[in-house]
Amino acid sequence: MRRSLILFLAIALFPVSMTAENNWGLRSGIGVEKKITKGLDAGVEAKYYQTDNFKNTDRWSIGLSLDKRLYRNEAKTFTVKAGLGYKYMNVYNGWETKYKGNLTGIEDDLEPQYYIDNGYNFNFNNSYVDSRHRATASLQAALEAGRFKITLRESYQFTHTDSVEYPKDKYRFKNDAWTINTVQDGKSASNKQVLRSKVSLDYNIPHWKYDPFVSYELFNGIYDGFKAEKSRITAGIEFSFNKMHNFEVAYMWQNQHDDDEPAGSFICLGYKLEF
Repeated sequence: MRRSLILFLAIALFPVSMTAENNWGLRSGIGVEKKITKGLDAGVEAKYYQTDNFKNTDRWSIGLSLDKRLYRNEAKTFTVKAGLGYKYMNVYNGWETKYKGNLTGIEDDLEPQYYIDNGYNFNFNNSYVDSRHRATASLQAALEAGRFKITLRESYQFTHTDSVEYPKDKYRFKNDAWTINTVQDGKSASNKQVLRSKVSLDYNIPHWKYDPFVSYELFNGIYDGFKAEKSRITAGIEFSFNKMHNFEVAYMWQNQHDDDEPAGSFICLGYKLEF
């Protein structure tokens, strides 16, 4: 059976291991879930992400959730539930460089020293932190067939990003000398709406605490004709102790970098206390 687990994860990870970008990161989370009444659960969760091959912080967040079971058949093999959530995030944005000369073929986002050594005019946008508020509403259906469990989830996600200011350094080379002029720049507040579609497959291994799972999630922008913005594949194992302490260890690959999250490979570690 353990060989089957290894084969299960290898099949899930093989396609992404061949194409994932050379960027590794960490996604860690710790949470608490409390049963309020029959079929109604409330939770709180804190998360911390790293990127750039574990060198830099990507974000931290804290969120609240409320899940309500809408239906469960008598055999308890089919369940439908709805959920609401709110998350506050602090997202770290790294520095950027922008070439400001008349030559063609000069790239942006290179190290500042490259432009200085070659006498190229450029702007240096300093790193900054922005605050984001995210609300979600989801509908999920789960079906158990033998030791397999398949779950489908549709989530509406609304994210508001607060306005932010940061210093911009303008490097200009003239008469064999550099001048640096620092001005305030920034980004105005913005909103983004996304539809997230996720399918998951879990397998309960008999007489073993470690259960494998694999999932695929697709992100579609609502304002641009539901265009696919990015997707991610996750595979890992779940295990619990005393029916209260739940752990998750997984590998996740995301195919596209956007203004919300970087692309690449991520190690996912999670813990949740249920009572």
